Amino acid sequence: MGTGDFICISMSGGAPWGFRLQGGKEQKQPLQVAKIRSQSKASGSGLCEGDEVVSINGNPCADLTYAEVIKLMESITDSLHLLIKRRASAAFLSLENQPRPSFLHLLGCTSLLAVTLAHRPSGWRKLTRDQHLGKQLPSLPSV
Repeated sequence: MGTGDFICISMSGGAPWGFRLQGGKEQKQPLQVAKIRSQSKASGSGLCEGDEVVSINGNPCADLTYAEVIKLMESITDSLHLLIKRRASAAFLSLENQPRPSFLHLLGCTSLLAVTLAHRPSGWRKLTRDQHLGKQLPSLPSV
């Protein structure tokens, strides 16, 4: 998928999560988010179509077949944690004028942003990669 950032997306409350995956080892394709259902847990979590799923609840996905991924997803009952790789050109989420919430934590990676669905503050806004890196910060409407 080229260069990009690693992001941890967390959702709670159990299935349905509201997204569809494609790819897998047998297709010789990375596991990617193919579709996100509107007004779902996934749509509010920051997950984007085209995101590459690196791991699911700590289980690496690179060597899993699509069937193995589905079996893994079906075994998750309450909390879903996805480590995803997002293309460098994709939008980022940022907090504007808000204190760093306690649920937002880095997991040992230098460019990892954790987003939790249940506590998504109203101050989240989308940023381009350049804005995220501080190259420009024009006023953007809140999402």
